[in-house]
Amino acid sequence: MATTDLDVEGRECLSFTVEGPWAHFRRIDATTEKLTYRVMPRTTVAGLIAAVLGEPRDSYYQTFAQDASAIAISPQCRLETQSVPMLTLPTKSGNIKTADGVSGKTVVDPEDIASERKRRTFEYVVDAAYRIDLVLEDTETFERLREFLETGRSTYTPALGKTECLADITNVRVSTVESGGDPEAISSTVPEEHVVPTPGSPLRMERTPAYMEADESGRKTTGFVSYAYSTGEKTLSAPDAPVSTVDGRTVCFL
Repeated sequence: MATTDLDVEGRECLSFTVEGPWAHFRRIDATTEKLTYRVMPRTTVAGLIAAVLGEPRDSYYQTFAQDASAIAISPQCRLETQSVPMLTLPTKSGNIKTADGVSGKTVVDPEDIASERKRRTFEYVVDAAYRIDLVLEDTETFERLREFLETGRSTYTPALGKTECLADITNVRVSTVESGGDPEAISSTVPEEHVVPTPGSPLRMERTPAYMEADESGRKTTGFVSYAYSTGEKTLSAPDAPVSTVDGRTVCFL
């Protein structure tokens, strides 16, 4: 399960850049160390859009299903990371309590802080920026998002992963997806099975969640994607990749 099932040719595409000084996309295979994916995962893009529109939690997964959406993600930065040690407080059920005699004030018991707080290292992408190209089967949601982005509106503050990694959404454009493109100059991520390694150039790879659906506990991941990516202005070569052209750029929709 790697690329979208939606036929994107001839469809309207909403493109925008999301950027900020810091980004953290928690890797699900990391435990004590809070490592980050370098590239913004597809599921995080869906969550960002849902936050802009103010969609209820766990309500929007079908809108971004494999057969109902297509997303291309193109890194626009060097994807360099920095590790930041931080003290974290316990937040399990029962740790956070209401302060006596103070309305709306919550606290963590000092004894819990003394015994449970831990120093963890968080990894952040520095000066993060990603170009997002979006096609949706749901035209009503597409037009509503278009209006929000073009007018600078957002129900919740945009963030790059963690809520404290505040982000700006800029350079909003609408264009039509054209078939084909230059497979030797793909700016977006590309599923690994299509990528041809280039001698002397490192091949950067990641495997991230791609699709989700709601269940009785909230949500579950239904598909992953392993992809290669380039940084900044660099591109990838993938001769047999299913590419499209958006606003003069060659991308691969997931």
